[in-house]
Amino acid sequence: MREKAPKGTVHFIGIGGSGMSGLAELALHLDYHVQGSDLKASSMLHRLGELGADIFTTHTADAIQNADSVVYSSAIGSENIEFLEAQRRGLPLLHRSDFLAQLLANKTAITVAGTHGKSTTSAMITHVLDDLGMSPWAAIGGDMLRYQSPARIGQGPLFVAEADESDGSFLKYRPFIGVLTNVELDHLDYFKTAERLEAAFATYLTHIHPDGRAVIGWDHPLSRHIGSAYKGPRLTFGTVLGSEVRAFDICSEQGRTRFSAVVESDRIECLLPAVGRHNVQNALCTLAVVRALGLDVRRAAESLGDFAGVARRMAPVYHQHGIRIFDDYAHNPGKVAACVRTLKETWPDATLHVVYQPHRYSRLETMYDAMLNALHAADYVYIVPVYSAGETTSEDFSPSRLAQDLARRFPIKTFPCEELTDAAASVLRYLSSPAVVLTVGAGDVGHVAYQLKDALHETPSRQGAP
Repeated sequence: MREKAPKGTVHFIGIGGSGMSGLAELALHLDYHVQGSDLKASSMLHRLGELGADIFTTHTADAIQNADSVVYSSAIGSENIEFLEAQRRGLPLLHRSDFLAQLLANKTAITVAGTHGKSTTSAMITHVLDDLGMSPWAAIGGDMLRYQSPARIGQGPLFVAEADESDGSFLKYRPFIGVLTNVELDHLDYFKTAERLEAAFATYLTHIHPDGRAVIGWDHPLSRHIGSAYKGPRLTFGTVLGSEVRAFDICSEQGRTRFSAVVESDRIECLLPAVGRHNVQNALCTLAVVRALGLDVRRAAESLGDFAGVARRMAPVYHQHGIRIFDDYAHNPGKVAACVRTLKETWPDATLHVVYQPHRYSRLETMYDAMLNALHAADYVYIVPVYSAGETTSEDFSPSRLAQDLARRFPIKTFPCEELTDAAASVLRYLSSPAVVLTVGAGDVGHVAYQLKDALHETPSRQGAP
């Protein structure tokens, strides 16, 4: 074990989560001694161990005996044994957003907030700034494939961070560039009303440095409404007239998207190695940030052509014999709908199979109709049990109920599946070329995509299936 670092020992409860693991990696490079606990072994825990962190694969009071401070996320309940022990010992307890705010305080912060698109947009901005020679720092909520990590260790003053609104913690940051990608109804278990949700995003914009700039998505009515009331310097992006960074002539083919963009008065041609209008939005946001920083937008557009993406964000898993499989982390209505719509529009002649894992009972309790409506463009939907993230409910959100309700609303073939393996078997039963399969949800539904991949490698021909 290495000697205690000068800045002290920080213990991360639930260190294996992508948001927490990124902060832990940054802390290691900033001369903290890092330790942490999680219940499941993973490649990320292995990586952190190789970087010098001390890892515990259980939660015990003894795990924090050498800690000087403890970092936790909103996923950690107050009854967690390590949380309680830290309280008993009087150790500083920092929410992950407090720790991130400390890291941002000495940097030129670029924070990315919004209902969806945060991780991919943050990764795009990081990628482009890196290619422009800015050597940015970054902390996002998913693994950036270019760096194989949710964090980037930089050398320059810029720090790109995903700003999570789900628990209101994004209001702790004081960015130089504050991005607002879009605003849709979500996290009503925390905000309770749409008015409080909108007010939080409006407050976020007021926290931007007076010499900085807001970058605001103009296509979404709520973000446009909030942005219109903002009195500070701003730069808008979207496809609607009036957007200062605007895309047109959008064309997707063979897994890529071409479009033209006007960045204020400059016209630029762009090629993205991704499909979907939501990815065009992410790219426009990135170009707007580059312009707001006074950097070269043409070089930035060229850089976008090499963007590697983020793990579980429309990740291609399989493509052979006319069958494509994608896996995505989407879990709120806007994200799920964007994924389903993108695949249907890109491959309109293919049958679209969606394996859907609802995320959190609270989201279904507050947004049930919207979640079902998000799936309406699919041909087949296979519903697996809710990934509860520790929540409980008294309502019936079984796969059978969701499948019945979905089939009543739309001309979709629906199949309740009590296990992930049941979903894989059901998809194989009805799969025939040409077809696109999407596994979608923030839990473990991605395993189905790889089960299907393995099965198709063993029996590749699906021509003539029922």
